[in-house]
Amino acid sequence: MKQNYQLPDHGAERMRTGSAKRITFSMTDDLRRIGQGKTYFIRTYGCQANVRDSETLSGMLGMMGFIPASGPEEADLSIFNTCAVRRAAEEHVLGELGSLKPLKTKHPEKIFAVCGCMAQEESMAKLIAEKCPQVDLLFGTHNLERFPQLLARTLSGERTIEVESDGAGSVVEGMPVSRSRRYKAFVNIMYGCDKFCTYCIVPYTRVRNAAAR
Repeated sequence: MKQNYQLPDHGAERMRTGSAKRITFSMTDDLRRIGQGKTYFIRTYGCQANVRDSETLSGMLGMMGFIPASGPEEADLSIFNTCAVRRAAEEHVLGELGSLKPLKTKHPEKIFAVCGCMAQEESMAKLIAEKCPQVDLLFGTHNLERFPQLLARTLSGERTIEVESDGAGSVVEGMPVSRSRRYKAFVNIMYGCDKFCTYCIVPYTRVRNAAAR
């Protein structure tokens, strides 16, 4: 299986400057067909920002023709949207990924993907890339809008690991969403943060405040 590695560089985050790019989300007709007859499952860890991202992933998958499944055992594609705030959360995800090895061995056609803040964290991205061969697709919070293209590469047989930032950050408008709650909706009021407080990982895993530029 071909492998493509593009890992994050947290040391460069503070140096990134420039105006945010504003992009309108679009999907080609070819991408709209890749999920026909396939199912997906998303497990979300962490805060409301991750819930919001999972709703966007569900919206994209719906556009591609995927339908929801109840768990990894039933799904053709399983996505684990992770949190990096606490070490215990990271260890829980790693434990769950480890438990998927027998399922991957039995059903090598299944696709396992990891995304979210843990995937965007430099050391964890490297660990997953090297120690979790059952993970076929690894992408960070900076690459959410490119998920359909990354998934297409993975479905073609390429192990895709792409969690590098584009530099200045982007505000992507018009992204699809499938709401997870009937009477509640999560919305973005800002993107990332410029403060770089000692205790906070947000500027590294959620990019600098692109919307403020």
